Amino acid sequence: METKLTDIMTDEEYFALKAISASQIKQYDKGAYYFWQSSPFNPQKEPETDSDALAFGKLCHAFVLGNGKTDGSFAVAEFGASRKNKKYTEAKEQYPGLTVVNGDEWRHAQMMWLKILQHPLAAAILDGATAEMPYTWTDKETGLPCKMKCDAVKRTKSGLVVIDYKTSSDIESLLYRPQKLQYPLQDDFYCRGIKEKYGEEPAEFVFIIQSSKEGEEDVIAVANVDPVSRQIAHTIVSHHMTEINEKLKQWEKTHNPAIWAAYPDRMIMRYPEYY
Repeated sequence: METKLTDIMTDEEYFALKAISASQIKQYDKGAYYFWQSSPFNPQKEPETDSDALAFGKLCHAFVLGNGKTDGSFAVAEFGASRKNKKYTEAKEQYPGLTVVNGDEWRHAQMMWLKILQHPLAAAILDGATAEMPYTWTDKETGLPCKMKCDAVKRTKSGLVVIDYKTSSDIESLLYRPQKLQYPLQDDFYCRGIKEKYGEEPAEFVFIIQSSKEGEEDVIAVANVDPVSRQIAHTIVSHHMTEINEKLKQWEKTHNPAIWAAYPDRMIMRYPEYY
């Protein structure tokens, strides 16, 4: 299968595609069990449930990447502070196919966008960038179908710049413990996809990370993964892709749930040296 732009699709359709994504690679980093629980290859996968963080993150992305304008996929309804109530259920029924947010979330997301505009470095990086459409490709080493939906790409004199926008309530831990959410693995996976699509290595992958805490919208970090860590991440992604491919082949042949066990081997409990 050649690299191709994928037809416009809903989030549900994209997440249902049987293909490996950056989030799947990051899940596999925690173990085969966690990969399988959220994998579109798993016929018993639990359906996604609406969450406050997910809906708000989507809204912030829409404002920031749409330069203050959303794409018409949101509806505003007053259902309270949580989505776990009858009013939210009624709002979802009233606006089928749309992401329902409340007025506070809408105003907060607008503030997030305004603070991005006031951050010289972040605003300059986003200026002139083009939002990316979802697309798929086939990994040459394993033959696995892959998919990605990175936030934006920008052509500069030095080459292609890949941009990913994040919201977080704990930016410091992401910067100083990148293994926490494994952004370096996402960096590598996205750059593989961009190379497949454009036929060239990206000149830069940059994260724009903004605090999601109210009152701290101006806490914004622009970050890159250092070269050595990128090399390590590349090795890890290749290793995970190989193992995922082998396990999926085993699964197709046997449908043995032990393939995705959290602890497939006997474990040893050992006192630490200080004890």
